[in-house]
Amino acid sequence: MNEILQYVFLALPWVVAIVIPLMMVTWVVVGSRSASLWVMFYFVFLFCFPNASWGLVETTAGSNFYTRGVGTFFFSLINLLLFGVALQAFVIRRLGTLPPAPHNLKLPVYIFGALLLGNLVVGMALPKVYWFQLLSPSGLMNVFNLMLAFYAVTTCLAERKPLERFINLLLLVVVLRGLWGLARFVALGGDPANFYANFQRIDVRLTFFDINDSLLATIALFVAAWRLLSGQAQTLAQRSAYIFVVLLELFIVVFSYRRTAWAGLALALLLLAFSVKRVHRFWLLGSYVFAGLPLIIYKLVQRSATSASHGGATGGSLLEKAFPDIFQHGSLSFTTGRFAELYAAFLSVRESPLWGLGAWGRYDGFRFSDLAWHRGDFGWMHSGVLHIALKTGLIGVAAVVLVAAGFFRFVARNSARLEPRERGLLLAGAAAGLFSLPNFLFGTPVIEFRTMQLLALVLALPYLAVAAANKHG
Repeated sequence: MNEILQYVFLALPWVVAIVIPLMMVTWVVVGSRSASLWVMFYFVFLFCFPNASWGLVETTAGSNFYTRGVGTFFFSLINLLLFGVALQAFVIRRLGTLPPAPHNLKLPVYIFGALLLGNLVVGMALPKVYWFQLLSPSGLMNVFNLMLAFYAVTTCLAERKPLERFINLLLLVVVLRGLWGLARFVALGGDPANFYANFQRIDVRLTFFDINDSLLATIALFVAAWRLLSGQAQTLAQRSAYIFVVLLELFIVVFSYRRTAWAGLALALLLLAFSVKRVHRFWLLGSYVFAGLPLIIYKLVQRSATSASHGGATGGSLLEKAFPDIFQHGSLSFTTGRFAELYAAFLSVRESPLWGLGAWGRYDGFRFSDLAWHRGDFGWMHSGVLHIALKTGLIGVAAVVLVAAGFFRFVARNSARLEPRERGLLLAGAAAGLFSLPNFLFGTPVIEFRTMQLLALVLALPYLAVAAANKHG
């Protein structure tokens, strides 16, 4: 009996991940337009659960939501759900029930598909490369996961009503989490996953350490601000609600104390200013220059001035106070501090610049004492671009550039012709894309399941907005 129960336990996640999406497909075939329900259910988890293990003083087994189940199934439970969502989208596309949102990213998709397949073939042929290295998050698995999520989202949310329901769900969850973040910041000492306080001894409290919470806050902020400034808020209650959302989410991002989040927010707000009417543009730019910029500079200096690891950072220039891990002794060093990791990875990439070192590849970080904190795990670094270069070489980097170029070109070509409602979503996707750039350049997005899944949503938003507008019109 116990053996039977064990098999049931092992099979249950696969049943949930596969059978329920197929039931959704059946529902769609018989006439329902609710293919979006399983996608919405899946993304609620991504909206709600942070990557909580990084920054905590103590972590227990399974404390990270995105690794639950890996000990039993190798893939996490949330990854199994993604497989089910992608299967649903695949069957729907084959049946032709719901036309997907057209996009202009097919070339980079084919390039990445060829790179992934090539890595599997070559890796399985090499004697010292194991299958689990090929499917590891420190390799290219999350690139594949991003492609699956983009495929599913552009299939199931390409109509106006499902897309609006999805955006309303996003706003609701993000605002509720923002309220929780505000209450925890004020009354409970902020996010316990506080890398700065727990490890760098910087005396600050945070709203959310996970960069993705700041990304979601920026999307909600942009949508609310756009609806305010484009005349979509007709009543006093609506205007008050959107103003509250803007202020709340602005607080969430600013008090995350993430420099990549601040840089991304600045880019997103600049896009907002240059997308609204001229009468709004001037006071927005003025508020950025005379209020936003001084606040960010103050927070940068305050963030580093209390760091015990840098002796209080009481001396030196403004750049040394704001970026003590980058500027040291009056100069910018690429071989010590924060850039030591990137320099070590760059040296290894030069060994095979065209193809990279493969999904299983590691860079030689042992030569740099500043990288002792890696504890010998040199399969990742703080740069999404260098990560792709290490694993897939310049070909993979070229595919990333093609994605970015195609994405922003699509936004530029379609922005002017859309109605305010859909244009706001198109620009929200562009703003989120701009927000993600600093993190992709100087963060660890490729090894993080949640980051890559939300990046798939960001990339899909403009295409969904245009598809919804075309079908509605």
